[in-house]
Amino acid sequence: MKRILILASHHTMAEGLKDTLDFISGGAAEVRALAAYMDNAPVDAEVDAVMAELDDADEAVVLTDLNSGSVNQQFFRYLARPHTHVISGMNLPLALVFALEPADDYLSAERVREIVEDAKSEIKYANDLAAQMGGDDDDE
Repeated sequence: MKRILILASHHTMAEGLKDTLDFISGGAAEVRALAAYMDNAPVDAEVDAVMAELDDADEAVVLTDLNSGSVNQQFFRYLARPHTHVISGMNLPLALVFALEPADDYLSAERVREIVEDAKSEIKYANDLAAQMGGDDDDE
């Protein structure tokens, strides 16, 4: 068993996120990027090609850019595949936790939900944070 992190997006977002993730994590996880709509290949064929590379025992954690977007929808066809998790709204904190999560066992649905909730909490409006911390002063 191995865990494969698949980053999938419209255009090159997935490739950029993979590059940043590999840099920060030191390549701690096996990460694949799918940049859809870069050529005339149908998205379903690109998704099928990525998923065909997996062994039956591999765990697939798929992070997509848009909930109910065309890229996300194409992965819905694989929801019945054992040990496959599809999460929309990918961002660096979410990808980083999955990349660093111990891969000695399959992820439970409960753990995936915890990771998603933790990643949501990383989204902040910095203006409000600065105001709460007295950041309106120009002390620099």
